Amino acid sequence: MKVTITCRFTFDGIEMDNEADCRFFFMLEKRAGKWGVCFYTLLFDKDKMVPVVPDKTFTIPEEEARKYPSGYRYLAWCEAKISEPPKMDLNSHGPERDILYAKCKDWLDGKKVQPNLTGKDVVEY
Repeated sequence: MKVTITCRFTFDGIEMDNEADCRFFFMLEKRAGKWGVCFYTLLFDKDKMVPVVPDKTFTIPEEEARKYPSGYRYLAWCEAKISEPPKMDLNSHGPERDILYAKCKDWLDGKKVQPNLTGKDVVEY
């Protein structure tokens, strides 16, 4: 399922919306004859900043933004600016995506999978 998560931030009196495009992954299992969701997670595909008032915007220093994972780069930058340390290993493009895909394959093959519920994951999965 594809979703867009939207958050509004204000810097220097200028309102900007962060739009993060994500995909949800649901792991289902049949227990006692009924199907249900065992756990789910999401993968951040990409994000962007959109001015609330079209002619008012601010500049995000690209060298600062590049420190964050590509799938939620600007959301993480905004979080850091408001003193909320962003999680740096959420499912995004790169090694985290490959870990998630491997877990999905293992799930489909009937193996037990440990979800990443804390923002920490095992890179050598």
